[in-house]
Amino acid sequence: MALIRNRGGMLSSLDAMVFLSVMILVSAGLFAYASFEEPETMTSKEVTESFFAAELRVSDLYPTTDAHTAPVSDLMAACINSGNVTKAKEYTERVMRDLIPGYRSFFVEMEFGGMIMTAGEGGGRVSSYYETEYSTAGGPLKVVVCIY
Repeated sequence: MALIRNRGGMLSSLDAMVFLSVMILVSAGLFAYASFEEPETMTSKEVTESFFAAELRVSDLYPTTDAHTAPVSDLMAACINSGNVTKAKEYTERVMRDLIPGYRSFFVEMEFGGMIMTAGEGGGRVSSYYETEYSTAGGPLKVVVCIY
């Protein structure tokens, strides 16, 4: 009853409720806008450059006890040349899945000395294609990366 007799207090309360309602709507709009952003896209070139920028221990991919580090391109070339591509293929597929956002399919082909290693499974329409060549200790490593 005291609230009805005091019209100034009722107007202040109503003003505060309207302000809070408007702020809730504005906040909801901002959060809704942020959740509908486009997923990050990476091109085949960016993925390839990120993949080959790393250095690994030789023993991570190649059957040896050598703990020295080497560029990924040299290790891939050594694995392809020796025919021991199981670990190299698993590493390639795991890293490519991490680098390519949105769980899109991919296909990677590496050629060294006439021998070829492939990783991933392509499918659908190619959205990004990149072909390059890396210098290794044993010669050029040709790389093709397709993102679908």
